[in-house]
Amino acid sequence: MISEPTKKRLLDSINNPMIYCSGKNRKILQATFDKMLDEVSINLFEAPCTNRMLFRQRVNSLSSDTVTVKALKQMLKNQDLLFSKDYRDHNDEILKFITNDLTHFLKEICSE
Repeated sequence: MISEPTKKRLLDSINNPMIYCSGKNRKILQATFDKMLDEVSINLFEAPCTNRMLFRQRVNSLSSDTVTVKALKQMLKNQDLLFSKDYRDHNDEILKFITNDLTHFLKEICSE
C-alpha cells in the first residue's frame, strides 16, 4: 500500500517520535505523511490525493469497516495535530499523534 522509503521514514518517526515533533524533522514528517496519503489514495481510489480534506471525505464515504480502514479514518481525524500552525507548542499533540494514530495505522498496513 505504501512504498518502502515512505514506510522506512514513518517507522523512523515512530521509533524516535521526539525528534519529529518540531523543526526540520517535523517538516520532513509532514511531507512523508502527505506522500503516504498520496500512495494510499492511489491504492484505494486509483487517483492521487489532491488534498487532505478531500481525501478524508473520500475515505469516510467508504463502506468498508476493515480494521485498516478504521485505523485510516482515525488517523485522518487527528492529522491536524501534525499540521498545526499557530504559536503554541504542539510537541505533546504531535507525539500523541505519532505514537497512537500513525503507529496503529502502520501496524495495520504492515500486517496485510
